[in-house]
Amino acid sequence: MKTKNLINLVKVTALGLGLFITSCSNENFEELPPETSETPELIEKYFRGGLVEVEDLKNGMFKWGDIYFTEEQLQDEKTDFGPVEPGSGIDAKLGLASGVRKWPNNTIIYVLDNSLTSNQRQVTFDSMEEWTSKTNIKFKERTSENYYVTIRNSGRQCNCASASLGVQGTRGTINMGVRTGIGVMTHEIGHTLGYLHEQNRSDRNQYVQIFPENIQDGAISQFRVDNNSVNPGTFDVESIMIYSSFTFSKNGQPVMLELDGSRIPFRSRLSAGDIAGTNQLYPAGDGGGGGGGGTDICAGVEEWVRGRQYNVGDKVTYQGFLYERDFTRWNRIGECETTTPTPADICEGIAAYSRNRSYSPGDQVTYAGYLFELQNNRRWSNLGRCGS
Repeated sequence: MKTKNLINLVKVTALGLGLFITSCSNENFEELPPETSETPELIEKYFRGGLVEVEDLKNGMFKWGDIYFTEEQLQDEKTDFGPVEPGSGIDAKLGLASGVRKWPNNTIIYVLDNSLTSNQRQVTFDSMEEWTSKTNIKFKERTSENYYVTIRNSGRQCNCASASLGVQGTRGTINMGVRTGIGVMTHEIGHTLGYLHEQNRSDRNQYVQIFPENIQDGAISQFRVDNNSVNPGTFDVESIMIYSSFTFSKNGQPVMLELDGSRIPFRSRLSAGDIAGTNQLYPAGDGGGGGGGGTDICAGVEEWVRGRQYNVGDKVTYQGFLYERDFTRWNRIGECETTTPTPADICEGIAAYSRNRSYSPGDQVTYAGYLFELQNNRRWSNLGRCGS
């Protein structure tokens, strides 16, 4: 698979709702009024080892531009998010080390809230079509799944939206403005897939120039460089996940231009790099199997090698199990050389993880589409993907 312009979607930072975006019919953006008459108080947290300024929503969630973080995705102290080996444990506070999580089986599970207007529903379906017609991403309306994203009407009279980052159990959400267009909604689905912003990639200064003097107060962290981002491809100025030249401008002057001085419009469709990047991060046929078919899910999959560079979506075998690389960890898919039938769903009858409960060694929970068991060392062991 080509890697040119890959992972324009694995972007870092949050899309500014200070100056927002466009529908697919034009390249205009509108200045978004604050949700209240008061400027929200911002606090510093660490995300993947870098400082960000976020608004504490007082419900275990934090807002960073158009991205919602859970408290497990942020830290009060700098944390090393360097390479990890398959089978690495997770602290007893499940999710602390999980960072950003992929959707299992390439499928976003969603709930349409009753607050949505008929137009918002149509925009949502059209944006889903943009992803399904060009990438390996699928969508499924929730039946009984214990992880999903709820799509709601924020009630704001704007072409704007905000979304949770990656799988967040039952707390995932996309909040749509009344006039949200396809371009904005397509962008927010990118965040739900786990993608951040293009202009914060570590290679961005080779392609664009940032003008800090024009950036709104409190928004400078929206333009930080993330040296831990997953960037196997080159920077993509046409990505659906890039800011426009005026997003977060405080004075009507550009905050970002291409090196030749060209302005960057907000994009309303997936770029070629977006498509290639998504299809590497979410490979075709990614239902947990390996590369060789037959009864052994590990057939054709190479053993993990210490020190080798792996990208999101890569599969390896390790100590008799098949693993898949997530954004910040490895997920165990299943046991190699499977010769006996497995239950229809290993997560059946297992309750979802609750951060308000106390767990003992041996307890099992489901979290973000996987089954976990708490070990005696107070670390959770990933037992495999739900549905297998």
